[in-house]
Amino acid sequence: MAHTDTTGRTTMAGLSLPSAGGQTPFWYAVHPGVQLYEPGQAERLLRSAPPATAGSDVFRAARVLLHDGHPHQVAAGCEELLRHAGASAWSTAFRALRSEALIHLGDFRTAEHEAITARDAAGRQSATLGPWCTALLAESLIEQGRREEAAAHLGGPAAGNDLCGLPALRARGRLLLALHRPDDALAAFTGAARTAQRHGTGLLPHLPWRSDIAQAFLQLGRPDRAHALLTEELSSLAPGPRERGVALRLLSATEEPEWRLPTLSRAATELRRSDDRVELARVLSDFAHTLDTLGELSTADVFRRRAAGLSAA
Repeated sequence: MAHTDTTGRTTMAGLSLPSAGGQTPFWYAVHPGVQLYEPGQAERLLRSAPPATAGSDVFRAARVLLHDGHPHQVAAGCEELLRHAGASAWSTAFRALRSEALIHLGDFRTAEHEAITARDAAGRQSATLGPWCTALLAESLIEQGRREEAAAHLGGPAAGNDLCGLPALRARGRLLLALHRPDDALAAFTGAARTAQRHGTGLLPHLPWRSDIAQAFLQLGRPDRAHALLTEELSSLAPGPRERGVALRLLSATEEPEWRLPTLSRAATELRRSDDRVELARVLSDFAHTLDTLGELSTADVFRRRAAGLSAA
């Protein structure tokens, strides 16, 4: 049950929850002094937060859950908040975060709809949210193979020196990879990495920029450079299960075929934890390709069918 303490802060289940007013939502949506919740605590806060007071603490709790591999809870929690919340910049931020969770779940059509709704609202409410909403829209379109539309929404090259524009810069890098332009993708991802490193003061969620850059190096035929970056990414305690799964899948591409299967198995374990069907389907496709290379054609067909089933779900 919520109550208001003597400082005017709304508290719930022993957690301090500041008023949503007076704070500007960004895609990272935190400020100095906001604690990083444990996943269980974050889930309770997201479930119980009154929509009228849902601000940066609740948003960060939702980010903790998304990072910890719970996109279903984040999508459902944001939807519930939106059902009872009014039109505000924070409502727009929660709609955008729901779009991000839906991308993790592979529901790209609904993610696209939520990103468009959030982008249109952001244009009226908060200039800081617009680039993030556009990036989410582009990401959902790229995953659907609608690359020309994604390029039209992303527009010209992003400057790369502004935290608000960082999601759009990473989306541009992924679009360039999809267009098989790895040199340009490398430039975009390197710019995003420099921005994150320059401004990273503990406010940002984990950004897997090493994995981003490694993908460009793999397309450039530089598995040695990719391997070093991915090893560094995996040695960090920061990545969540989705980021670890993606990094492990990419790491397998730097290994000899006979060594890839254990790495891909680890990737699949992490991605099952994160409920990411699309990335898991990519791992299963890599299993099939590796087994083909090793001459195990019948087993490869089993993995190929499983990957196709996940992609169609």
